[in-house]
Amino acid sequence: MFQKEIDEIKIRAGERSKIYMLLSHFFLERPEEGLLEKLKGKDFILYIKKISDYGEKGFKEPFKYIESFIKRIEDLPDEKILEELQVDFTKLTRGIKKGYGPPPPYESMWRGENVLMGEWTQRVLRFYYKAQIGMDLKNNPPDHIGIELKFMSLLCYREKEKWENEDVPSAFEVLKMEKDFIEEHLLAWSPFYLERMLEEAETDFYRGIAVFTKNFLYLDKGMIDEIFEIKGGEL
Repeated sequence: MFQKEIDEIKIRAGERSKIYMLLSHFFLERPEEGLLEKLKGKDFILYIKKISDYGEKGFKEPFKYIESFIKRIEDLPDEKILEELQVDFTKLTRGIKKGYGPPPPYESMWRGENVLMGEWTQRVLRFYYKAQIGMDLKNNPPDHIGIELKFMSLLCYREKEKWENEDVPSAFEVLKMEKDFIEEHLLAWSPFYLERMLEEAETDFYRGIAVFTKNFLYLDKGMIDEIFEIKGGEL
């Protein structure tokens, strides 16, 4: 591989890490006043616009949802906006009761086990252990979509560090972990949840997050595959 290609991949790893962490936050954190300040600030919409350009057509739809939401809340009281977001967040991510929102975004639930801490949860835990990345699992199951997205963020950051240290073999080892985790876990179940999330969301903000997350996962898998094609070696 040429140095120019490595530099580009290194920059991309840092960008991917930030996007995964941002998405993780939206699924794990109940909306509070700090989020409203960001949504109403110019930096947030510019950042989302930048990401929408990053994926070309794949991010135009979610950007329209989020832009629509931001325009709508310009003249609304913060209390009303916050209440709408909190109600939607709870409905979409907490699985309060059957018939009210989608089942909770746990891999074990969406892969047919219908139990917490099932076999798929154990497989995810084994993946975390193998990667030797410490995960804070105090408040959410290991296979919660937000935790899995956070894990990908940390993997991407580790990959970036390997490129910076010019440790190309180790960088590809981390990339292989990313590829395996996306294929074996995130893309094996979360698109089904995200489709339901899109259908049942009451706010354009969470509709945008649902589409954004799904599109980004497929885009990221494609990008990883392209890097291995550049390498020209067998996985």
